[in-house]
Amino acid sequence: MTSSKSASASGLKAGPATGSGAGAPVPASGTDQTAASAATPAAPSALAPARAPLVVTPEEAGQKLLQFLQRRLGREVPGSALLRVIRTGQVRVDGGRKKPFFRLAAGQEVRVPPLSGIVAETPAAAPAETTDASRAETPGLDILLETPGLVAVRKPAGLCSHAGTRHKDSVADRLKAMYRGASFSPVLTHRLDKDTSGILLAAKSYAELRRLNDLFATGGVSKTYLAWVDGVWPGKGPELMEDRLDRLELAAGQVQGRKKILEAHEGEGKSARAEARPLLHKRQATLMLVRLFTGRTHQIRVQLSLRGHPVISDGVYGRKVRGLPMLLHALCLRLPERVLFAPPPWAGPFALPGRLLDELRASLTAGEVSSAGGAEG
Repeated sequence: MTSSKSASASGLKAGPATGSGAGAPVPASGTDQTAASAATPAAPSALAPARAPLVVTPEEAGQKLLQFLQRRLGREVPGSALLRVIRTGQVRVDGGRKKPFFRLAAGQEVRVPPLSGIVAETPAAAPAETTDASRAETPGLDILLETPGLVAVRKPAGLCSHAGTRHKDSVADRLKAMYRGASFSPVLTHRLDKDTSGILLAAKSYAELRRLNDLFATGGVSKTYLAWVDGVWPGKGPELMEDRLDRLELAAGQVQGRKKILEAHEGEGKSARAEARPLLHKRQATLMLVRLFTGRTHQIRVQLSLRGHPVISDGVYGRKVRGLPMLLHALCLRLPERVLFAPPPWAGPFALPGRLLDELRASLTAGEVSSAGGAEG
């Protein structure tokens, strides 16, 4: 009684009891009904309105349910929370429960429950806020070719394919900014080293992503590079380079400026195969045409370096030249349906003669690579 009188005297009235004990004081009003109404929490549906169903577009068809939701919701919901709501049946596809790895078809409707409470229960790093100003400041990309299924870009030297802890800008992030609002944000199907320039492909639909991934994995894409190397290459014709390469395990923070790939001990490592052909000699430098048969990390750089002719300005496997980018360029990609060709942006003493470029374009885009160019003093 004493506490009740005290509450009345201060202009407050005791609220109704709850499962956790006596209720907290609520503002006094003319009737008990009004007070009880004020103390009752709002219904969950009022706090978290249901989402509109997500309709699977043709570009998204074929994705697994979990994959689809991760792409659509981005960093809004952690993957562990998405797995939980799918497995507990809170996510419905055309009204039915599905497993996380169910593959979706175009036109299907995916209903997702209100996720505000789920996100609050799951610890996750908050995504960086993206403003209109930051979007406008995002640099663009030089587009070589765009079709309904893919986009090919000319990657400049110095730009990462994917962002990392030390590099925030990347081709992948620029593509996301350029295609913001697309039902399927373009996804890179292969990568180039940060300091390598040249052609990079991204898929604009999930079906195209699977097709290109399969082609790269099975050798269905022919990849040809140009590289200026230190020294005079000893041969004149094509040479098959075969090595076994192994990754050098380094602790965190020890990668910068250090070799990541080394020649493997006998019986260890992975096979690395490429064909190298000299095209041009200039003093103590040789222009090489390199066709890759495997796709190992840093493969061309390591194989040329193992033969005593590192790529010019390769600061890891050779010698960095101040003010000069690494002279390795992805020149040509041959797909079953088309050939992509992009000359390097090199200038000064390393610029390619127009005649040589014409010969390379003709040979690479018409059929098998034929001998192009020769020696120049």
